[in-house]
Amino acid sequence: MGDVILTTPAVHALRQAYPDARITYLAEAPFAELLLHHPDIDDVLVVQKNNSKAMRQLFMKLLTSRFDIAIDLFCNPRSAILIWFSGARIRIGGEFRGRRLLYNRLIPFESIQRNAVDFHLNYLSPLNIVYNKVEPFIQITDEEKEWARSYLRRQNFDLSRPIVGLHPGATWPAKQWLPERFAMLADRIVRDLNAQVLFTMGPNEVSLLRSVLKQCSSDLKMPELLSLRQLAAVLHCMAAFVSNDCGPLHLAPAVGTAVVGIFGPGTPEIWFPYRADLGHRLVFHTLDCSRCNRDFCEKLDCMKAITVDDVFKAVSASLQRN
Repeated sequence: MGDVILTTPAVHALRQAYPDARITYLAEAPFAELLLHHPDIDDVLVVQKNNSKAMRQLFMKLLTSRFDIAIDLFCNPRSAILIWFSGARIRIGGEFRGRRLLYNRLIPFESIQRNAVDFHLNYLSPLNIVYNKVEPFIQITDEEKEWARSYLRRQNFDLSRPIVGLHPGATWPAKQWLPERFAMLADRIVRDLNAQVLFTMGPNEVSLLRSVLKQCSSDLKMPELLSLRQLAAVLHCMAAFVSNDCGPLHLAPAVGTAVVGIFGPGTPEIWFPYRADLGHRLVFHTLDCSRCNRDFCEKLDCMKAITVDDVFKAVSASLQRN
């Protein structure tokens, strides 16, 4: 999810440079649906890896679409092959191993560190275009916004009071802040900020959410599992959103909601390109083992170093800014 969302500033840069172009975005299911209704994108092609019929149709679509320019922002073997099948006259990709042979405009490997948005924008350099850099953006329709407001009312949320979202899950265990601290944070937000709390979860996080809610003293409901676009619309209605280093962290700012990002083993200089003047806040402590980028860790010292007070102060500051 985050990979797709963080490419949208590059798509907007292309739209600024080529206002009359037809721009097609190729993405994997299910995250491709996030790009529906995007003002800079004309078509969305979906990669369904486990559907051989759909993949054959995709290859035929690429072969017959007569693209002029193809840009591989992911540069793994599959994306490189798909870019080559596009038949585009200009094929831009990174200088990585054998797949570099499938591109004809190479982006050299750099030792300097760029955040994820700037990394993708750098892949436009062979085009020599001029653009104004924007924030990541996902379009929510008016109908989706109205659905989200109705959904929240049915869940007994008062839309005249701030709603703070909390996302205790993450793709990898090492990136999950401690469940008991999420519970304490929820209770403190309700008690001290007079705000409402809505937990969110992914499809494999039901047991985690039940564990968190059991430790809450506030009367908070078990969340429902929402589709990606439903989640995006609900996030749009929130005053702030607290998330571990995972996909929903990027979805919140893309729909205009201030995010409080909790980072442990990840590299925030790359994966948290969000501005404090827009209300976004980073919670991160530098330890000797920081930025290890491990998916699993028995000690979790970096997560244990982040206190409830640390995150609560960030939420408070974000709400005051907004």
